[in-house]
Amino acid sequence: MSDCCKSNDLSSETSKLEVCPSCNVDGKKVKIITLKSLLKPMALNSLNANLDHYFCSTSNCEVVYFDSEKKSYFKSDIKVQVFQKDSSLDVPVCYCFDWTKGKLQQSVQNELASQPVEQIRKNIKANRCGCEVNNPQGSCCLANVTTFIDQLS
Repeated sequence: MSDCCKSNDLSSETSKLEVCPSCNVDGKKVKIITLKSLLKPMALNSLNANLDHYFCSTSNCEVVYFDSEKKSYFKSDIKVQVFQKDSSLDVPVCYCFDWTKGKLQQSVQNELASQPVEQIRKNIKANRCGCEVNNPQGSCCLANVTTFIDQLS
């Protein structure tokens, strides 16, 4: 696995933005390995791996990925629920270590809000994360986890 969680310093390659063809909000460039890992077979059949691909994080937009030619891949084309686009409590916030919205909510209610973050950091330090193949956004989830916990507190 790459060092997706080891640094907050994004290269220009992974931070390049393009506008989602559905909601017209900037999407974030993702590596092709993310799409290859998370697209269902029917959607994968139409993937042009030679193009740049982007992640749309807009909550009310059905598009998850789109390419530089504006071909879109929708929530229904993805193998997993997408944190940014699904409000249910069973949706993962941390895809590598199974921290769902519900589990994070329980931690906060039990006054153990720091435990998920500590556990995730420990696993990151041990080089166990695989965000580029598990997380639809193709990058580290730790910011999503801390933001979600902060919103609950």
